[in-house]
Amino acid sequence: MEAAVHLQPGFVLQHRSYRETSLLLDVFTRDYGIVSMLARGVRKEKSRLAGLLQPFSLLDISYLGRNELKTLVGAELTNSYDLQRLALYCGFYVNELLQRFLHKDDPHPQLFADYQHCLCGLAADGNVEQTLRYFELQLLQESGYGVQLDRECRSGAGIQGAQRYGFSPGDGMVADADGPVSGHTLALLAAGVALDAVALAEAKLLLRKMLDSRLQGRPLKSRDVLTNIIKHL
Repeated sequence: MEAAVHLQPGFVLQHRSYRETSLLLDVFTRDYGIVSMLARGVRKEKSRLAGLLQPFSLLDISYLGRNELKTLVGAELTNSYDLQRLALYCGFYVNELLQRFLHKDDPHPQLFADYQHCLCGLAADGNVEQTLRYFELQLLQESGYGVQLDRECRSGAGIQGAQRYGFSPGDGMVADADGPVSGHTLALLAAGVALDAVALAEAKLLLRKMLDSRLQGRPLKSRDVLTNIIKHL
């Protein structure tokens, strides 16, 4: 008998056409992590699911299957996050990060909540950069790559506001007179509070280094698109 999951909260991260009328989905679910699904016949003109299986919509999803590829049997819309302009491309960037950093079928309920909070921030069209930096930190932490931001990793000393720091992959923050980030910025990030203009710029450099150390040279397609869009704003 096939294993069944009913009304599981989830977001479609990516969909791809399959044969003439179906879709292959990667769905980020609350209790089961990223699950691959086959949605049969949903591209037919009369399919009631066709308009639901879109990114940035919170769905209650039902599916069947014991193999890696599940079969979608139902979806109901719970909430939709209206991402516009730059926020929309930021959303695709966040989705790609989730697919790169999380293993299939590995639950991360806290990160699922963090993702919803991130989408709320992007939809509000406020401080998009700050929203992204804090989600990147949460993703690194939840996927096992987080570092202490309030301690120098080699000495164990507390971070000093006037000191500069660099990032050492596999270790953490190290005192470095030529480092890209100040102790002031690290203190703000560790506290999870609002970032000023200087802290935003430094946090972007730091998070880029932290993410790239785990991506091991694999490019992020959405990052390149996002960088080009920001240049032309």
